[in-house]
Amino acid sequence: MILKVLVVDDEAPVREMFEELLKKEDFRISAVATGEEALETVKKEDFDVVLLDIKLPGMSGLEALKMLKNLKPNMIVIMITGFGYDDELIRKSKEYGCAGYIGKNMPITQILSNFKLYIKNAKETIK
Repeated sequence: MILKVLVVDDEAPVREMFEELLKKEDFRISAVATGEEALETVKKEDFDVVLLDIKLPGMSGLEALKMLKNLKPNMIVIMITGFGYDDELIRKSKEYGCAGYIGKNMPITQILSNFKLYIKNAKETIK
């Protein structure tokens, strides 16, 4: 089964990196720059997974996470961050339904393996 993934990051190089990486793995990819765009896109189209930057202009990634999960509770949302790990932020995002965290500075192989692991674990939880 080919999964549809929405990448949400305000930095074009990061969006492009995730797009290239995931297309090579045969995922179908769309990308937007803001939380607001992500919500509008998800209202119009179904996605299996959203890769969501925690730091976004306007609506924060945490706010977007909460709204996305309210809109589509079974959609898998994985947070991406370039700012390290903040315990309070992690606790809140897990409370809102985040499936996991990926650091933008991780090696590509680790990004990919974590991404697949979070999807697998989230699917098992949804069943």
